[in-house]
Amino acid sequence: MADLLRALYRVFPHRLVEERMRGGAALVLAAEPLVLYVFDWVLAELPGALLPVFRRYRYRPVHLLVELSWARDDAWNVDRLARWKAEHLRRHPNHRMHFLANAEAEQRMMTARGLGSAWVSHNAFADPEVFRPLPDRPKRFDAVYDARVCPFKRHELAAGVRSLSLVTSKVDRFHDEAYVRSVRALLPGAHWRNDPLDPGWRSLSGPEINEAINEARVGLCLSAVEGAMFASVQYLLAGLPVVSTASRGGRDAFFDPEYVRIVADDPAAVAEGVREMAACPVPPAEIRRRTLERIAAHRDRLFELLDAIAFAEGTPPVPRSRWSAWTAPTRIADVGPGEIFRRIEEARRG
Repeated sequence: MADLLRALYRVFPHRLVEERMRGGAALVLAAEPLVLYVFDWVLAELPGALLPVFRRYRYRPVHLLVELSWARDDAWNVDRLARWKAEHLRRHPNHRMHFLANAEAEQRMMTARGLGSAWVSHNAFADPEVFRPLPDRPKRFDAVYDARVCPFKRHELAAGVRSLSLVTSKVDRFHDEAYVRSVRALLPGAHWRNDPLDPGWRSLSGPEINEAINEARVGLCLSAVEGAMFASVQYLLAGLPVVSTASRGGRDAFFDPEYVRIVADDPAAVAEGVREMAACPVPPAEIRRRTLERIAAHRDRLFELLDAIAFAEGTPPVPRSRWSAWTAPTRIADVGPGEIFRRIEEARRG
């Protein structure tokens, strides 16, 4: 798909092609030099709106801060990233690529491989103004699981939880209706805040997700491997203790043993963990405070990287005050080229 888009962009008038380009997703962290925060899958699979940006800035430095969307903490994946980076830089010789790892182990492996890397988790971009405790919200459920209904999320491990709320998101190309039906059969007593099989299904807004989280006593994280799992830090910012299975991908970077239980891959162990954490003595405000401290460490590492980029390019450093603008979009939406250019101009004025 990415190669097809590039071919069309070379053959057809740019104006006509740009109108059809969607699938790009980026935060603009700086305009001079241009620094974009993007996910690895956007560049590798769906460059979309970024191709016009690359063309307009083809003679100027573009720094790409590439967030990892999945666990890459093994030699095979690190070698694959190295080959992918080399191919991208061959196509775009004025680009500089910096990988942002969700897990410290990933960062160490990429550094040892000679890849530019910093330990800056995607979870640090969660908006603490949106995800926060709601003390007046009644606790209706023992646990909440905010997750796509996909096999890797392992909903079956929640089968022993007595009172369960499910918040769902949906990616059309990965949506498996048969699997959703199997989960509904396996969890007949679960409360679905937004059922993917409902014709009127919609993705919940950040405030709506926060309300759903605050109606539960415990947040669940049940995958064995994925990326940083944005929901995990949303639970913590809302003051919920967490029950998690052992995992790869980086969500444990924000965990604390005083209010997080790592349990076996077994429904009975998950249910027991929920019973224990439902009585967690650590107050919600303290869970949130410690989570914000961990977020601050990732934020500081990001600005250290941005300072190094600015120093290398001979430009002023990015003001720390811009951080709040980056946390506001809790999910980086796919946008067209016009929106990317608007964000670049906004960053230039800012």
